[in-house]
Amino acid sequence: MKEAGAGKARRKETLRPDTTLAPAGEPRAEVYVWNLPVCCLKSFKEAIVAKPAGEQRRSLGLECAGCGRKWVVTSSLDERVLSRFVTHAGPRVEGGTHPAA
Repeated sequence: MKEAGAGKARRKETLRPDTTLAPAGEPRAEVYVWNLPVCCLKSFKEAIVAKPAGEQRRSLGLECAGCGRKWVVTSSLDERVLSRFVTHAGPRVEGGTHPAA
C-alpha cells in the first residue's frame, strides 16, 4: 500500500525540464531551465515557491538575487510557473520556422 501523499512531496520540488527562459530583452537567447546559471536557477525556484497564497498578479520577469541578471519566462507547461509568471513570446513566435516545416 502506498503512503498517502508520498508522490506529491517530490513533485513540488521538481520543475518541468521543458520550461524556457530568456534574458530580458533578448528573446533569441532562450535557454531551458536546466541550462540556467546555478544562482539564477535558485532564484527562479525561490520565486515559484515564495508566491503568497491568494496572490493574483503574475510577475513579468525575474531578477537573480545572486548575479542580478533579469529573465523572462518564454514557455512552460508547469502550472506552478504559469501561475507565477506571465509568459513572453520566444523566438519560435517571432517568425521562426519549425524544423519539420
